[in-house]
Amino acid sequence: MKTHDLSGLADIFFPPRCPFCGEVIRHGEQTCSDCTNVQPILHRKELFCADELTLPCYTIYPYKDKVRDAMLRFKFGDEPSVGVFLGNQLAILLKESCADFAFDCVTAVPMTRWHRMRRGYNQSELLAKTAAQKLEVPYGRLLRKIRRNRVQHLLSAEERYENVQGAYAALPNAAGKRILLVDDIVTTGATLSVCAEELFRMGAEQVICVAAAEAQPATDKD
Repeated sequence: MKTHDLSGLADIFFPPRCPFCGEVIRHGEQTCSDCTNVQPILHRKELFCADELTLPCYTIYPYKDKVRDAMLRFKFGDEPSVGVFLGNQLAILLKESCADFAFDCVTAVPMTRWHRMRRGYNQSELLAKTAAQKLEVPYGRLLRKIRRNRVQHLLSAEERYENVQGAYAALPNAAGKRILLVDDIVTTGATLSVCAEELFRMGAEQVICVAAAEAQPATDKD
């Protein structure tokens, strides 16, 4: 059977869906016609780490409306295809707007083994692996989560930073690397900041953070 025949059968039994609304779309389409106006725009913000270090963080969507719906299906609705779409979009915009950056490795904010088993995948890792493939940069596991912490979205900005202290540890293979650190959603940036601090403590040369979406601290998730 020819490759295009297999692709056609796959579309019948597992039709591609719009990442934003979940509607069935034709093979080769990125979104449905109603969601073509949801366009990514690279936005930079500064995160603050220990020792007064500022950390660049790039996002491509605001966490609201159709993007929020997509992220919730990705994180809690067992729709990894949404993450593949978002990871590719991240990589495309980074290639276009941040061509001066050179990365040795792409890595992701880790989750506990219990959470990974419960969800079936680490959504940040899926984003990172997809972006790494598109950027033609190796993906590596450079961090591990060593302590479960309270849910971030229930906390104030100050409490979020305290909540993730001691929750992550960098691995020795981070030493000397220029690292692209990926998360799904950034709010205050507490999680990314603590992860970056651990990477620097292990000897990382540079850390640039990216996330698919940026939320507002008062109402959304970190």
